[in-house]
Amino acid sequence: MPNFFTNHYLKHNLRREISELYVSVAIKNFAFSMIAIFEPVYIYKLYGSLSIVLLYYAVAYTLYFFLVPFGAKAAAKYGFEHCIFYSVPFAIFYFLVLSQIPNLWWLIFLAPLLSTGYKLLFWPSYHTDFAHYSKSGYKGRELSALSFISTIAMIIGPIIGGIILTKFGFEVLFVIISIVSLISIVPLFTTKEKFIPHKFSYRKAVRRFVKPYGCYKRKDSLAYFGYGEELISMTIWSIFIFLVIKKFYLMGILASIIVILVSVIALYVGKLVDILERKEKRKLLNYSVILLSVSWFLRPFALNWLSILLIDIFSKGSKTGVIYPLYTFIYSAGGDNNGFLKYVIFYEMSLTTGKMLIAWIMFFISLFLAGSTFWFCAFSVTGLWSLFFLFKFSNLQWKSSSQ
Repeated sequence: MPNFFTNHYLKHNLRREISELYVSVAIKNFAFSMIAIFEPVYIYKLYGSLSIVLLYYAVAYTLYFFLVPFGAKAAAKYGFEHCIFYSVPFAIFYFLVLSQIPNLWWLIFLAPLLSTGYKLLFWPSYHTDFAHYSKSGYKGRELSALSFISTIAMIIGPIIGGIILTKFGFEVLFVIISIVSLISIVPLFTTKEKFIPHKFSYRKAVRRFVKPYGCYKRKDSLAYFGYGEELISMTIWSIFIFLVIKKFYLMGILASIIVILVSVIALYVGKLVDILERKEKRKLLNYSVILLSVSWFLRPFALNWLSILLIDIFSKGSKTGVIYPLYTFIYSAGGDNNGFLKYVIFYEMSLTTGKMLIAWIMFFISLFLAGSTFWFCAFSVTGLWSLFFLFKFSNLQWKSSSQ
């Protein structure tokens, strides 16, 4: 297996920056995988309300939408690896604040600010770092290899998280995650980052999103709205699983099994994307989007662990056929270091709009619907929302303003 993996996915020489990113992200993903599926459940258990959970994430992503260009300004000034480093304290304080909400109720208002601080420093720098240093013609394989290496670290994360929750509770888990998150920044500074500072305009970033031109296309922006599906998968679907399974350690085991199986699919899709022509990539994405959409209409019928397992593998497996064609395009857009960062912010503002809008829509739905009616409505809306991804390779045209 190691030789097969190396020969087919990493036989070209990886740049030092990509190798460091692989290791750092693997450690971080291990930490975050211990809590990812449990975080919305934690907020739900605190307040016993789906509406409050949805409001929490709606506010968090609304903040992120307006502040993410500042993350690009920081990356342009201080460097990508430095900003990834600066993001970690925000993540640590975020988890520590979450752990203290039962004791200090007002911390629920601070948590979204810390979460936003982490995201705006990490994601623009992470995407731009990968776009800049990944090798042309190997982006799909490097993406799937990064995903696979991270997955190895993530396999036991949910199980460990579930066991810690069962034995010790959320407070201990949040402290452990904070320590591991701190360790994740060490690989980024094994060698000195080579970086030339430059300026990044907040105003121009907003203009590129509102009135796209050139490589910033309206249909691409709409396609990235489809990532709103990801938010519902992370939040509402996780709570649904908890209500069906009811035990944290079983949720962790289930999440780990899904990660293993989907990672195998991701390796195949990542290599396939590199060798497909644009027309074939369009077909792969379009068929995968349809399957992803169908999976959401099946979710209300997941009434035991086996049906949850099968539906989640079907859904996340289909999602690999969506995100890898998208990522290879995103990581090829922009043209240079500064251009990469500009396009990444266009991408981040677009996908955040999708997450922000669907979170607010679900929040208002939850105010009027409850029980099985809510689940059917929420999953159906998400299934339709995922069809936004089809805009990526559509033939629709908008008039674009010039720069």
